[in-house]
Amino acid sequence: MPQCIYARVKLCYNIYTFMTGQQEREIIEALLKERGIGDGERLKFFSPSLGDLCPLENYKGLEEVAARLTQAIREKQKIIIYGDYDCDGLCATAILYEYLTSAGAECGYYIPDRHTEGYGLNFNALTDIAEREFPDLIISVDCGITSVEEVRFAQEDLGIDMIITDHHEPAAELPDCLIFDPKLSEGDVCRDLCGAGVAFRLVQALDKRAAEKFLDIAAIATVADVVPLTGDNRVITSLGLALLNKRRRRGLNILIDSCVKGAVTARDIAFKLGPRINATGRVETAYETVALFYEKDAFLLETLVKNINECNERRKQFTADLTRACVEKLQNTDLSGKRIIVLYDPYWDDGVLGITASRLTELYNRPVILITDSNGEAKGSGRSVEGVDILDCVRACSSYLVRFGGHKRACGITIKKSLIKEFDFVINRCCENKYPAFTPRYKQTQGIEIELPCSAEFAEALSRFEPCGEGNPRPVFTAEAERGAFTRMGGGAHVKESLGSGCEMVQFYAGDRVQWYNSAAKKKFAFNVEYSVFNNVGRASLMIADAYPVQAPPGQLLLSSYLKMSAGGEESSVFSPESIDEEGIKALKGKGVCIVANSAAGARLAERAGEGFLTAYGRPYTPCPYDTVIYGLDTDADLAGFSHVVFAEMPLLEGGIDRLTLNKNCRVYVAGGCPEGLAAPSYEELGEAYKAVRSCLKIKPGANEASLYNAAGKALGWEKFIACLFTFVDLGIIIYDGGGFNLPETLRRRELAESRLYRRLKEEYDG
Repeated sequence: MPQCIYARVKLCYNIYTFMTGQQEREIIEALLKERGIGDGERLKFFSPSLGDLCPLENYKGLEEVAARLTQAIREKQKIIIYGDYDCDGLCATAILYEYLTSAGAECGYYIPDRHTEGYGLNFNALTDIAEREFPDLIISVDCGITSVEEVRFAQEDLGIDMIITDHHEPAAELPDCLIFDPKLSEGDVCRDLCGAGVAFRLVQALDKRAAEKFLDIAAIATVADVVPLTGDNRVITSLGLALLNKRRRRGLNILIDSCVKGAVTARDIAFKLGPRINATGRVETAYETVALFYEKDAFLLETLVKNINECNERRKQFTADLTRACVEKLQNTDLSGKRIIVLYDPYWDDGVLGITASRLTELYNRPVILITDSNGEAKGSGRSVEGVDILDCVRACSSYLVRFGGHKRACGITIKKSLIKEFDFVINRCCENKYPAFTPRYKQTQGIEIELPCSAEFAEALSRFEPCGEGNPRPVFTAEAERGAFTRMGGGAHVKESLGSGCEMVQFYAGDRVQWYNSAAKKKFAFNVEYSVFNNVGRASLMIADAYPVQAPPGQLLLSSYLKMSAGGEESSVFSPESIDEEGIKALKGKGVCIVANSAAGARLAERAGEGFLTAYGRPYTPCPYDTVIYGLDTDADLAGFSHVVFAEMPLLEGGIDRLTLNKNCRVYVAGGCPEGLAAPSYEELGEAYKAVRSCLKIKPGANEASLYNAAGKALGWEKFIACLFTFVDLGIIIYDGGGFNLPETLRRRELAESRLYRRLKEEYDG
């Protein structure tokens, strides 16, 4: 057996031999089976090589395109590469440009401006190229498959030969020129190559040996363009990541050093490198970004990377602003009959429509198309979810459109403004007819049940499934837990718990959940397993993706949330709650109803009336009105997505409702009276509790109610102590800021009768 083949077989074999746990072996087998990887495919999956790629001769049009380029190089014809402004198009341009110039071709490239020209070939750009460059040949990358008229104009009116290389879905009529688009091929080919993958395979057809040095660029585009990481794409990405981590490109090295720690992974490309490379085209022009891949001058590259990172910061702000604006638009919209969300605003930034649409698909779990005015036309960008081919839906509505293109998960459209409302109606009906089984609904993250802790060996075995992404998702696991031992880190923003055996559980931006995670409530965690090495010791990090109650939190935790709503509140509310019973709640199912349970009795009612609802703690998972039970509601929660909000028990002070964000058309209901278990503390009990709390906060400012109870309230019992604590908050002699309790800077004397909360407790429980 040749040495290289032996090494691959050994690597594949080792994934099964070094794990000792039977459960872990079974999980690895289940993951392989789930991905359709039988015994014959495992060597290619775990140890891909260039020899595993589909044969070049199987691609329709590739041989002819390669021959035409060879002729252009040999005859010193002027070649212009017509690229695109996104990461895929820039990478494809860089691959072809660097190869052609190294082969001695007279070559240049053109990147259109997203804001003034839009996507793909356009007449003005072709005319400008003809007048400035006098090319003999224009070759497109990542665009052009639907540009029938533009190709005819270039060849017949301008006298320029054309080649189209693309990976998007072709229309019924093709441009009359040489074409290499994998979508036109059949048989043993990879039809899901990205634009840079197409460019890489074209260079392979020209010079196999020279093509290998472009694997790193092709890998970046393959991950960033979210094509399936299976088959050829997995080979390109795996080998490309290995080459990328050899750090052979000066420009990429500078960019990597600015945002990545350690070896670059597919996840780093998806969330760090890809968005940065995309950013220049979104907020300004992307022409100079191509130099990132081939330029050698350190000063120029430092300047370029600085600009790329600055553009990325602007892009993030633009995206956050547009996402917020779209969510606000949808808060007062009935989405129950919407299969596809279509939104239009003439003033939106067209550079971030696509990425914002992608964010909204995650929030609302359905396709989204955003439309704005751009260069005198209404242009839109759409993204879809699993189970709906958005291009299929758009194509069925083509009579309403000026132009359209894309693939099953993303589309671009141009439309007359007067037809947007009709298009919205028609595409929703079309989606309903084509995909009757598709129902937009939020799903709490599920995964393979596993016992904790995980071993480092298991985490290392899972790392062999990388690169993960579209078509080869990172494995998700779930485990139930009760009382945890999470601690805050990163200034309190993040949480971590050591599970022993070199295993830890981590969640970023979840500091406000630490009290619930450490409570006695039974909860389910969904997480990915990451492998890392520190001081030559391997460890498993369980990165929490989701957490939700398996059963209601304990009564004491709920009572705390119940009283938070009333502390500092008014006795009356601008809302006028209606009474509702259990059957009435059940009748609201499917209409965007939220049941708020802030006591043990309320939780029992919610579990009966809210069967099949989502469950959440503190605040909803999503702004979209999926029927939800929320235990222990946060006082600043945003419930604007819901049409109906049911309080399972009467708030002590209705004014506490006003601090929530509610839909202006929302109907508010109350299902029961005040919760059981509370009692109005005596004057003496309040005095003793205040002394103890004040002493505790002097030592430990920002403590939560559980810490204060353990330190100062056990003699009273939870119910009495929590009533005391929020009476102090109501009086302003203790400050609650949403995260913990503190002493005020200045203390003024207050009378107990000034507390509305205390008066209500006395009336309800002592009256």
